[in-house]
Amino acid sequence: MRNKHIHQARERLLSGIGVPEPTEFIPDPFQKLAVSNVSQGKDTLVVAPTGSGKTYIAIESIRACLDMGLRAVYTTPLKALSNTKFNELKKIFEPKYQVGLLTGDRKIDTDADVVIATTEIYRNELYHVQDRYAVVVLDEVHFIADPQRGAVWEESIILTPKDATLLMLSASISNPYEIAEWLYQVRGKECEVIVEEKRPVELRLGFLHPQLGIIPLEDEKDRLLREVGEFYRSAEKRHRSREEGGRGRGRSGSQSRRGSSRRGGNRGNRK
Repeated sequence: MRNKHIHQARERLLSGIGVPEPTEFIPDPFQKLAVSNVSQGKDTLVVAPTGSGKTYIAIESIRACLDMGLRAVYTTPLKALSNTKFNELKKIFEPKYQVGLLTGDRKIDTDADVVIATTEIYRNELYHVQDRYAVVVLDEVHFIADPQRGAVWEESIILTPKDATLLMLSASISNPYEIAEWLYQVRGKECEVIVEEKRPVELRLGFLHPQLGIIPLEDEKDRLLREVGEFYRSAEKRHRSREEGGRGRGRSGSQSRRGSSRRGGNRGNRK
């Protein structure tokens, strides 16, 4: 009976995972609005869940920019992600447009129509020379709140020429309107905020149980799955037992040492 319960729970967790059937792509209203804003030269901050199509907004905004004979830069926080975006955008825009790469390790066609760069390198370039990019995409802009790296995003925004248009993308910014207000203060331009809360890809929480394998973290009523709770209660009991056993051994050792000391003292007295 228990095995059947676990099997059903696992099926519920993994149901629907796979490659969806191909269908006609229809942009969501928030995607159309974002592309329209950027095309009109408006700084735009898009906050939408992972998997909701923020990359589509970046690609179409860059496409509109290139079609007007202008240049664009797409920045990411990681070299690996920059390399991935470089390969992705080459397939989309070449051979009609040239795509370049600018990271700490690689420099490829840095005067291309669209350049993929790590945010740190983009910031560093702004200190030396201001390339004339019409559109600047700042992917994962929530890094602006990072204690160690946030200054890079702040400086990138402040140093970007005001006649360039910023497109900022994030899945996890909690204060987008506060950031938009700050952007207006440092750039003198209104920043349009677009928040999309609908999650097209369902978020499910799983648990890797050492005996049962992958199981859901919660049951159908959004309560902690019984087997998960039992696992942690059992682990807590084992932890307490080890602690009590360690304290008991410590006491026995102390008593033994005290006893040895007394016996040693007696022998000394007899001599």
